[in-house]
Amino acid sequence: MGDLGAIVNTITRVAFILMSASLFAWIFLPDYRANCIGFLIGVSVGLVNIRYLAVKVKQLADYVATNEKTRMGLGFVTRLCFTLIAIMVAVRFEQVALAWTVTGLFLMPVLLIPVSIMHSMKRKKL
Repeated sequence: MGDLGAIVNTITRVAFILMSASLFAWIFLPDYRANCIGFLIGVSVGLVNIRYLAVKVKQLADYVATNEKTRMGLGFVTRLCFTLIAIMVAVRFEQVALAWTVTGLFLMPVLLIPVSIMHSMKRKKL
């Protein structure tokens, strides 16, 4: 469970790099501003979803370890609502590209795979 924090921190760094690149592209490429802002919104909400899921997984691990009798879930509906809000913003405003918003949303969970592999390989070397 200790690797979860390191994985989420690495994903956060990657997301901030992607958001910075998107902002620079928004500044220097005015023809692609809708794409850049859509990607920025998608990556931002994807990062929020990843961090929220990590918190819920840690809570679930604590719940199992302490054997309490409370109801516990992974917050799927909350994460779905975050995603729907991002999509509604992209649909509502013409300054935001829907396709790039969805790309940013799906990119963050996909990045979990190589980052997790990288962290497990690093742990095996130690």
